[in-house]
Formats: sequence, C-alpha cells, structure tokens
Amino acid sequence: MSDPARQGSVLDLERPDPETGPGTPTPGAPAGPTPTQPDWKPFARNGEWRRAQAAATLSFAPPSLIAALTSLSAFQEDVRARRYPAARRALEAYAVGLQDTQAETQGEAALLRTLAEPEMLRRALGALDQGAAERDPAGLQACLAPAEAHPLTRAEALNALGVLHALRTEAGAARGRFEEALAHDPGHYRARMNLGNLALEAGDPQQAEAEYREVLKLAPDYDGAHHNLGVALRRQGKVYESVGSIRKAQRLGVRRSQQEGREELREQFKNSPKLRLVRVAVIAVVVVIAALLLFSRGG
Repeated sequence: MSDPARQGSVLDLERPDPETGPGTPTPGAPAGPTPTQPDWKPFARNGEWRRAQAAATLSFAPPSLIAALTSLSAFQEDVRARRYPAARRALEAYAVGLQDTQAETQGEAALLRTLAEPEMLRRALGALDQGAAERDPAGLQACLAPAEAHPLTRAEALNALGVLHALRTEAGAARGRFEEALAHDPGHYRARMNLGNLALEAGDPQQAEAEYREVLKLAPDYDGAHHNLGVALRRQGKVYESVGSIRKAQRLGVRRSQQEGREELREQFKNSPKLRLVRVAVIAVVVVIAALLLFSRGG
C-alpha cells in the first residue's frame, strides 16, 4: 500500500486555495476589524499639541500641517519653560506653517486658526513679557489678561500670578493660582514645582519631595527640580540621595546655561546688522590667515 503523504493526497487537502488563502476574506464572511488612522483634531481641541503632532505624523498628514503642529507644540513647551524668546521664534514658524497649510487643506487650517490664531498668541506672549515687572496683583492680572484669555498661555499667566502672591507671602492665594494653572494645563511643570516650594517653605519636605518627583516625570532634565528635590531629601536626613540630586542639578544647570547662551547669541546676530557684519569680518580674517599660513608652508 502506498503512502498517501508521499503521493500528495493529504498535502493537497491541506493546501490553501490561491483564491482564498490566508489573509484573503471568504466571500460573504464578516470583515475583520481594520486599523484606524489617528486623528490629530481631538488632541488639538484638548490642548495636547505634542500628541496632535504625533497623530498627524502617524496618519501621514500633509507636511505643512505637521510642520505647523510641530511649531505649536514647541511654542507650548517653551512657554511652560518660560523661554519666551524661543517661544516667539516657534510662534513665527507656526504662522508660516499655517499659511502653507491654508494652501493645501483649507478646512484643517481653519480649525488650527480657530484654536491658535497667531496674532492672539503674539499679544498673549507680549503680555507675559510685560508682566514680569509688575508687582501689584491687580495690576499684574490686568496686564496678563490677553495671556489668560488663551488656552495655550492661560496656565503660564496663572502661574505668574501665583509667583507674585508667593513673593508677597500670601501662600493660600499662591497655592490657589498654581492649582488653577495645573487644572488648565497638567503639563505645566513649573506650577507643580511651585506647589513643592510652598510645601518646603511650610516645613513639609515629604510633600515637597512628592511634588518634585512629579515635576521630574514631566521634565526629567529640569535642573531646578533636581536641586530642590535634593534640599527636600536633605531635610529628611536622606543625605546620600540629596547629594546625588544636587550634583545632577549642577550638571544640568551648566548644560542649560550653555544652551541658553548659544541661543541668545544667535538671537543677537539675527536682530543686529552690526553684529552680522562683525561676524562676516571675523570669518573673512580667519580665512585670510589660514590662506597665508597655507601659502607660507608651501613656499
């Protein structure tokens, strides 16, 4: 008796038909679930601009839209970090990206403009800048009205009001403002940091430690949080951990200072024609010196 497997009879029964092989739906059978493309709009409406940018990238949105969302996400991060010059640059890049998006997808550009109109954001950012010199809470609130009116800058305005109350030793009012800021923007890590500072000043280093650790979940490289965490740990007698946190804060602080120095220098060169001429002249002198050295060696 012959082996059916060798003759191919069993294999033929198990071999899938090429028309209805694995992965090919059987006619009349219910279709399986199909993966959905992520939609950036719900994230944008909730003010989660980094997630909106990620969703747009994953759904292969037009490049101009992705560029606009990327710039807006950078603007949000720079405002949270109180890097207003960088936020201004990100805002101008967003305005350009919004114009490009308008040329490609008018509907999505219209939604973006509704949520983040560039001119409103310019006024809001200007208000935050002007408010730095104000020392009266009522005067500061009036000054910050344009910033408080926009979701992208509201938390920063509330945080600034809280800082002024804290400087005036009005801890209850300060705490209320910081909590409001976090309610509007849970990612505003400096408002969380300030809650930790209030706890530390009130003699509660354990609560301060908890707040600082939450800050570092949001901003792992924030040197101020590492430093204050070290202080809170030291007050609890955790000397070894305290030293590690403070040393890390020092390293991050040096890195941040260098980065800010480079950014400030770039901004000065960009805005000052005289400095640009000086830069060109210095480069020309270096080129001439290098050429002379090269020719002298060749001779």
